[in-house]
Formats: sequence, structure tokens, C-alpha cells
Amino acid sequence: MRKNRFIFLCLLPIIACAQMNITTNERASKELMPDVLQTHFSFEEESKDANVIKEHLNALVAEVKRFDSKGEVCRGGGYYLSPRYSYKDQKQLFMGYSGSLSFTCELNTIEQYNVLMKKLDEHKAPNVRVNLGALAWSVSNKAQNVALLSLRSEVLRIAQTQAQNFSNETKMQCSVSAVSFEGTQPIRPVFMENMRAKAAIKAESVPMEEPLQRNETLSLNATVNYTCLNAK
Repeated sequence: MRKNRFIFLCLLPIIACAQMNITTNERASKELMPDVLQTHFSFEEESKDANVIKEHLNALVAEVKRFDSKGEVCRGGGYYLSPRYSYKDQKQLFMGYSGSLSFTCELNTIEQYNVLMKKLDEHKAPNVRVNLGALAWSVSNKAQNVALLSLRSEVLRIAQTQAQNFSNETKMQCSVSAVSFEGTQPIRPVFMENMRAKAAIKAESVPMEEPLQRNETLSLNATVNYTCLNAK
């Protein structure tokens, strides 16, 4: 709903109003089709030997890099390695090391996801645990940025049309004096919980099914100021 605020600046009292300022809230929306399949997965391992953990995690990093040779699909790949301790009788006992590694990927199809998971399973050491996050179709940042430019143009078009309407209604010359964009409403991905989370990937397991895909709406709000002057 549009809200209008009128501010009258009368330079000629009683006779005529020389200038009128109007403020409206405008909104433009665009429906977008999700174009990327988002997923997050991580690996963990515990061992007495830190080099064993490094070797196993580096093998997984190398496999992701082979899958995404241009580095355009997956982010992450830096692992964390820390010592583990237990305490008994107020004494600290060294238990070994713990390592973790995580990735976030944006894929185009569920087939890509299943291929990646199969390749990782083939190169994963038996002692490495994997945690698979939810799958979600979402609109990529690139698509959102393109849509945002389109929405800004649409808001400006709406503002120009509204200025003409004000001119017709007030019999004054109205024009857009300022536009303040207030941001977009975030698009929330549609998630599908992965029932294999926190379990080892099995090569013989059934490939993951594609999650729900539905269009999302991106909206842009703006505050528009108009100035109306008496026609000469």
C-alpha cells in the first residue's frame, strides 16, 4: 500500500500554493527461478598422528579441486587441526589430534551433487566421518544482482508515472526530486533435510533426490520525493 505525505509550502498565502512536496513509498517485485543447488558438508577425523589426519583431509581437498578445477562451484577447503586432551585426577592427558574440513558448494543439478559425493566417498579414509547438510535450491548472487538492477529501473519508472499522475491531479508541474532505495527482501532457500547427515557416505547408497524447487520473489522498496510547482 502506498503512503503519501504532503508538505505544502505556500509562498503566496490565501491566493495560491507555489510549491508542494509529496513523499510516497514505492515497491517493485520480480519473480525469480532458483538457479543453484546449495549444499554444505564437512569431514572430521581423530587420530594420535597429526600427519595421518592431514593426509586424509588433503586427499579430500584435492578431490574437490579436481571436481571444481576453476574454483567457481565450491568454497572452503581450509582444515582445522587441534590437540585433544582429557583430564583425570586434575591432570591433563594428551589423547591425540582432531581435524575438521568443510565446504559450501553451489551446483546446477542434483546429478552434480551425487557425482561429487561418490567421488569423495571413493577417496575418503574409513576413519573420516562426514556430515552432510541440507540441500536447498536458491537464487544465485549473480541472478539477484541482475534482478536488482531491473527492480531499480522499475521503481524509477513507477516514480515517473506517479509524478505525471500528481501533475494531472494538482494541475501543477510535478517531478521526482529524490529516490531513496531501502533494500531488498532476502530470498530464503527451500531446504530439504539430508537424512544421511552425520553418517559415513556409502558408495552403494541411493543417490540423493532433488529437493523442492519453486520460484522466489525479490522485492525492492523505495521512498520517493516529488516536488510540484505552479505551472507558469
